[in-house]
Amino acid sequence: MTDTSPEHGRSPAPFQRARAIFEAALAQPPAERASLVERACGGDVALAADVEGMLRASAVPHRWLDGQVLLAADRLESGDVIAGHLQIIGFIGSGGMGEVYRAHDTRLGRDVAVKVLPPTVGTEEHADRLARFRREAQVLASLNHPNIGAIHGLENSDGVHALVLELVDGPTLADRIEAGPIPLDQVVAIARQIAEALEAAHERGIVHRDLKPSNIKLRPDGAVKLLDFGLAKVLATDTANRGDGLASPTLTSPSLVARGVIFGTPAYLSPEQARGEEADRRSDIWAFGAVLYEMLSRRRTFQGENAADTIAAVLREEIEWSALGPSTPDRIRRLIGRCLDRDIRRRLRDIGEARIVLEHPDEATLTGAGPDRATHAIPRPFWRRFIVPAVVVALTGAATGAAVWVAMRPKAPRVLRFSVAATGANALFVDPQSRDIAVTADGARIIYKGGSSGESTQLFVRSLDQLEPSPLTRGGLPKGPFSSPDGQWVGFFERGIDLSLRKVAISGGPPRQIAIFDGPSRGATWGDDDSILVATGALETGLLRVPASGGAPQLVTRPDRERGEADHFWPHYLPGSRAALFTVTSLTGGMEAAQVAVLDVKAGTWKSLIPNASQAQYVSSGHLVYVAGEALWAVAFDLSRLEPTGVAHVVVPQVLMLPTGAAEFDVARDGTLAYVTGGGAASRRRLVWVDRSGRQEEIHAMPIRPYAAARLSPDGTRVAVQIDDGDHDIWVWDLVRETLTRVTTDPGLDQSPLWTADGQRLIFTRGSSIGALFWQAADGSGAAERLTESVGIRRATSVLNDGSAVLYTENANVMTLTLDKSRRVQPVVRTQQPQQQGVISPNGQWLAHAGFDGGSQIFVRPFPNVNDAMAQVSTTGGVQPLWARDGRELFYQSLDGSLMSVPVVPGRTWKPQAPVRVMDPDVLREVSISLRTYDVSPDGRRFLVIKSAPGENTAASPPQVIVVQNWVEAWKGLGRR
Repeated sequence: MTDTSPEHGRSPAPFQRARAIFEAALAQPPAERASLVERACGGDVALAADVEGMLRASAVPHRWLDGQVLLAADRLESGDVIAGHLQIIGFIGSGGMGEVYRAHDTRLGRDVAVKVLPPTVGTEEHADRLARFRREAQVLASLNHPNIGAIHGLENSDGVHALVLELVDGPTLADRIEAGPIPLDQVVAIARQIAEALEAAHERGIVHRDLKPSNIKLRPDGAVKLLDFGLAKVLATDTANRGDGLASPTLTSPSLVARGVIFGTPAYLSPEQARGEEADRRSDIWAFGAVLYEMLSRRRTFQGENAADTIAAVLREEIEWSALGPSTPDRIRRLIGRCLDRDIRRRLRDIGEARIVLEHPDEATLTGAGPDRATHAIPRPFWRRFIVPAVVVALTGAATGAAVWVAMRPKAPRVLRFSVAATGANALFVDPQSRDIAVTADGARIIYKGGSSGESTQLFVRSLDQLEPSPLTRGGLPKGPFSSPDGQWVGFFERGIDLSLRKVAISGGPPRQIAIFDGPSRGATWGDDDSILVATGALETGLLRVPASGGAPQLVTRPDRERGEADHFWPHYLPGSRAALFTVTSLTGGMEAAQVAVLDVKAGTWKSLIPNASQAQYVSSGHLVYVAGEALWAVAFDLSRLEPTGVAHVVVPQVLMLPTGAAEFDVARDGTLAYVTGGGAASRRRLVWVDRSGRQEEIHAMPIRPYAAARLSPDGTRVAVQIDDGDHDIWVWDLVRETLTRVTTDPGLDQSPLWTADGQRLIFTRGSSIGALFWQAADGSGAAERLTESVGIRRATSVLNDGSAVLYTENANVMTLTLDKSRRVQPVVRTQQPQQQGVISPNGQWLAHAGFDGGSQIFVRPFPNVNDAMAQVSTTGGVQPLWARDGRELFYQSLDGSLMSVPVVPGRTWKPQAPVRVMDPDVLREVSISLRTYDVSPDGRRFLVIKSAPGENTAASPPQVIVVQNWVEAWKGLGRR
């Protein structure tokens, strides 16, 4: 019998071949179909059986879905009601014994699983199925064990036979194995519970006969549930022989075996089952060994291209013990070997023995020196003669052992600190909004975002035992990486038209989309229950939860504005995923007023833990690591009470802080810490006038702040600045009155200000809406108004002189947005290569922009007919073009930081001129793709430049990743009450 369970399904290639043969046979007269199938299948028995099954099913209305023939009559829809009280919610899956649905029991007010027996073709087959269906109900009713899925009832209404079963949430063991390696302690815990379930069944005289990972469910609380007793067999034991029909001859008749029907799934069949012989407890023990082997190796013990090959492998092939890995304990290897012994006489005789091995590491249990082989002769009373020598020997041995232990005990591992260096396209790229670094749970790998510019980046994975990183993604704009608990998957966000949450295998491969979100990423965490908790910058929501397998995000928390909460950021699951740490930001006071809180995920309630702190993470040593100021702190933490229990101490005095308030760090469960230093420009800056001779004049009255952008108003009397402090707002400096006025007050990230043509408003990017464009009165009055409705990163770069439209960059394309009520959006330059930073000449005839094709250059096109011509202006690369107010010069910044000027000859055609240097690179210093760091005065005689304040380091060091291993050793006993 082929494996047609909903968890596994048929492999695509054999199914497609079977379907092609079926369709060809269906087109032939009924008398010729058998010979066509025989010729097409070429002796492949499994393939022929599949085709014949399709032909039988075609006798009733059917449809195709996911490689299976589904009978139209047996598919229930959401809202259907069975037996008057079971309301169908949705379809779960189908297998050889029926379809399973999620339903709500309106009588008892609970959700249940309903297994429905589908109609079949043929009276004999229907009778066999119905008998097995009823037997499954009786078998489950006779079992009452916490590791076996319970039955609530058997219904027969209007010809529909249904089992009402316990609804078990969580992945199957097959899903968990596919997701990645399972730690040994979890393997032991899962296997022990499977053994306990089998032991309970065997004590009732019941053999499962279809034990496999897809019939085992893993609940979020760690409990294991054994399901699907549809093929179970009742043995003729004293317990089973009760005259209640459960062990009646009709139900245990070997007639099916005699007819050559093989029960179970080929990969987990015992040799006796594969030969068509009767199964007993030792058949389940064989399957148990196969499941245990698969958990440890992530591969099936025996496998083939089809059912026949797999059965042949079960009967003949040797076990590949090397697949278990050197870290597998010998006692586990011996247990698997005893379970998978083809000689049924030497196979482990009782699953209880396996349970004992998994509960207690008793080597004797497997070596044959157990109590049933011990000598039972009554010992002579020798203790009186030998008690004194024995005590002396014991004391001497203890003293010697203690001395040896003191001399040879392992020293505490040293704290190791080292940097992870990468250059060029592999170098770390620091995103101003989201974290760019993650550590796998075992601390063995670092994941980071790399690239030479923010317009084309990719994720890299660097194993700490390797010298070079490996690319994990290619192309795109990934951000905010985070690791799955088993370290086999990396979650990340992809910036585009929408913000997409995706995952990619740590070994590489195509990313898979999980969900779409409506705000920029503010952290995510992957739980032990295979759910992901996500935070975004969208003001309407707090934390959201989504299955790692994909689905619609579900709201978990919502910020309470009345309590002064701005948003909920940077979630971090605690072990078990029942609770999570997160950061509550404040409407006032910036990140200094944030607090670390702990959330009850199921209830949605939370309590505050640490004030004036953020971005907390838990490590297995029993500590929280969190951010306060620009330092990383650690404090002892009671995981059972969910409370800090000691005095906090600084772990790292300074880490790189992003404009969003995020710190660039991550910590593995084992305590391996990775953080970023350098990379940021000096935080304290000033505005300076620089004339064409290089003479500098500081605007002394203007306070020193972390300015990131400065734009002169059309009349040159005011400067709009982006200040990257804790509030991340837009301000205006009045050059005449010497006053600094705040324009925006939103708690999100406001950046890239641009004046409208009349100087009355400012257009800017608001990060809390994934870079949507807003505008607001330049004096700060009124509320900000959103200009773009669809999501995507946008930066306004130029306003037409008549004030009718604004040019902006969207996903590396130059676009226009009309500023009238229509808010019409049109592309200006859209090519295969990124084109951005478009600016319109004062006469409205020319568009200058940066184009990227192996490097950034400055181009000029006629406007609005941009496709009529194009001329390259820069000769050695350039970014951030800007027109002089009289239109006679085009400025841009070369890639070495120099400010360049290209003379403009008036006329209807563009006549390229040689660029000349206006300002040396040591004046501008910083080259920014996203933000222009200079502006030109209306008369064109001087330039407004952002420079580091006196005493600040004017040359920002390149970012580098620092890894700290074993720092927890220095914390044992430190900081606890």
